[in-house]
Amino acid sequence: MEFNGSIVQSLENKIILVTGATGYLAKLFVEKLLRVQPNVKHLFLLLRAADASSPTQRLNNDVTGKELFRVLREKRGLGFDYFISEKVTPIFGDVSLENLGIEDSDLEKKMHKEIHLVANFAATTNFHERYDVALAVNTMGAKHVLDFAEKCENLEMILHVSTAFVCNAEMPEVILEKPLSQILKESSKFLYVIEEEKKLMQHRLDGLKAEQVSKKQETAAMKELGLERAKFYGWPNTYAFTKALGEMIIGPHLKTNFPVVIVRPTGVTGTYREPFPGWIEGFKALDPMVVGVGRGKLPCFLGDYESLFDIIPGDMVVNAIIVAMVNAKANSHIYSDGDDNLIYHISSSAHREPTRLIKLLEYAYDYFCKNPLMGRDIGEIVKPVFFPTMSSFQEHVHNNYVVTMKEDILLLAKRLAEIYEPYILFKGVQVIFQNA
Repeated sequence: MEFNGSIVQSLENKIILVTGATGYLAKLFVEKLLRVQPNVKHLFLLLRAADASSPTQRLNNDVTGKELFRVLREKRGLGFDYFISEKVTPIFGDVSLENLGIEDSDLEKKMHKEIHLVANFAATTNFHERYDVALAVNTMGAKHVLDFAEKCENLEMILHVSTAFVCNAEMPEVILEKPLSQILKESSKFLYVIEEEKKLMQHRLDGLKAEQVSKKQETAAMKELGLERAKFYGWPNTYAFTKALGEMIIGPHLKTNFPVVIVRPTGVTGTYREPFPGWIEGFKALDPMVVGVGRGKLPCFLGDYESLFDIIPGDMVVNAIIVAMVNAKANSHIYSDGDDNLIYHISSSAHREPTRLIKLLEYAYDYFCKNPLMGRDIGEIVKPVFFPTMSSFQEHVHNNYVVTMKEDILLLAKRLAEIYEPYILFKGVQVIFQNA
């Protein structure tokens, strides 16, 4: 997508804080900004300290040194490193901590004085994450970013990246969205609910430590607690639940003198066009299933010909994010009274032929038959057999396979089916209406 002049122009001379900067979407966002608007004044990138390396080393290893920046590197030639050093300041920090974990008071003052825009990409996207980790990053992280942003003297807007899966409707039809706080069983006290969930989580964690369980046992127990609490409130997994709680924390802050934009992408996958087709990092959305087909490890799965799987390329998501930011900034006078929640769903269009899961995996089967994967532990490629309900899938596995610890093919299929069941078997179309 080529931006028009006004979109590119609006980013000129802006200073932007980007959290979660080593994540997939954040890297695409940073690369796009530096490529299409080299006159952006500066980017502060918040990075978690993963090892003993310096922030600059981590920036190079996990962000600008990636293949994603190949086009920009070729464009800048020998001046690439200097360009990055002039435009980007990497900062070790953590959204799960107050003040984003920034300890340098002089740097903090500088950021509060200079930053114009804040883009919060920080998240843990594991559907079955430890409850303590998911609450800290996806829920409290949103609050900590907003608290930091509100101290910025020249702030123009905040953008928060959420997920379309916070919408947890279950009926197969076009569904009008309700505010997330109304979905909770304690709908009028959602902030109280968040505090209670934090206390419950901490009580459970303290109990596990008192029992002196192993780290593996502790992790398993915290994962199960997250899934239990998510399902109690009506969400299918820990990721969607804690991201929804994060949006609820943001809600009260929408009544400010600057716009807060929430974007909700569906399943994000590899790039369509920019900076080049097919760039991806890690497993996204449909990828585990596609790779499972290619490795001969997905003999059966859930789904029928009505099963939809809404995926969207990462570069399209970033394009939409930038347009949403520019639009909110340009119309900040309209939204400054807090009457409108700026929420954008980013997905494939419901008005065109939707993405059919079975067709996608059939394409994967045909492709890998012609272009088989190489390496160890690659099985015979088989076309997956599909079952329209979880019960029929489980019955097939029970009647036809004896699953042992070494039979990872069926274990993988069962695990993927459990994770994707709420999405694959859902036939509804989510619609959001905003105030005029």
